[in-house]
Amino acid sequence: MAKYGRGLNREVASEVNSGKIVETFSITDVRGMIQRKGWTPEPTENYINCCLANGSCDTHSLTYKKYFRSIGNGFYTLRDEFKGSNWK
Repeated sequence: MAKYGRGLNREVASEVNSGKIVETFSITDVRGMIQRKGWTPEPTENYINCCLANGSCDTHSLTYKKYFRSIGNGFYTLRDEFKGSNWK
């Protein structure tokens, strides 16, 4: 069971697709989403950083879904296969 919504990275991908988070995004944008959703307790900065980094690193884990592409300096974009409303 996911700790935050359907899972932090999946929630971020959904927010990007709906236009609530604008690409290119960073931890600040994710923090804004968390506050809008009113999740308590709020995830730590470390948790958010790890989720974004792990969700963009091709070598992290074979079972961890890679939703993002890191473009450097803490900024991310959504991978093409997760853009649009057709992904689940």
